[in-house]
Amino acid sequence: MRKRVLGTNLRRLREDKGLALEDAATQLSCHAAKVSRIEAGKSGIRQLDLKALLDLYGVKDTDERESWLALARESRRQRWWRVLEDQLPQDFLDLVGLEDEVSECRGFQPGIVPGLFQTEAYATAVIQGGIAGPLNTDQQTKVRVRMERQKALTREDPPPLKVWMILGEAALRQQVGGAAVLHEQLLHLVQVAQLPNVTLQVLPFAAGACPGGPYPFLIYSFPPPAELEVALLENFASHAYLESREDTVRLSSAFDHLRASALSALDSEARIIQIAEELTDP
Repeated sequence: MRKRVLGTNLRRLREDKGLALEDAATQLSCHAAKVSRIEAGKSGIRQLDLKALLDLYGVKDTDERESWLALARESRRQRWWRVLEDQLPQDFLDLVGLEDEVSECRGFQPGIVPGLFQTEAYATAVIQGGIAGPLNTDQQTKVRVRMERQKALTREDPPPLKVWMILGEAALRQQVGGAAVLHEQLLHLVQVAQLPNVTLQVLPFAAGACPGGPYPFLIYSFPPPAELEVALLENFASHAYLESREDTVRLSSAFDHLRASALSALDSEARIIQIAEELTDP
């Protein structure tokens, strides 16, 4: 993913300067096909070659240049989840890799607590899909990875993932795993919402219909110097990733309407606590 981000933004820099692939290839003393592979995220780039391209594209600021070089270094770093490549579906690995790379996430989940906020008991119930009994090996791996993903919220290097999530009221009431599991999950949501990098809002039933309909989505933003957002649409069978500016702008607009219709963060916390208390009422 970092290679794709790096390549996409190098292409942006080149096009902003009105240069062709051949111009970049001449700078690197290579064939244009090599530059094309770099821009497509199919090949990495040496620090020396990156410095040469930054010179060509007029990137002179020391801090900005270091950001580009750091992005290139990060694209070669081995990720913790790579050892699981033969155990998990590729689209799930793509999601894990995306959360490991981005700096911000905005999203809407109308019917279920999102994976980044799930307790282990809730995640187990979701992955079991309502089928009782012990988890099989694949399911155990998925639960473990889901718990590992949540470290993005409290990591130190890079800075913690900023998350602004809107939950439909149905997600707070669907008794996934039973009343006790949901009660624990709701209290955990209140705790997560206290993190300075997390904003949590509830879209109440009373809000009615909203732009975009009752469909879940996530919008991921990469840190500077990258200028790229990726939207994720999930369904029962797969994930769809949208990278065009038209798609991300459309979903960003839907998100803005949703957050305007949702309860404030403080009122959302009160609603979550209220629903949790209802679960313990005799």
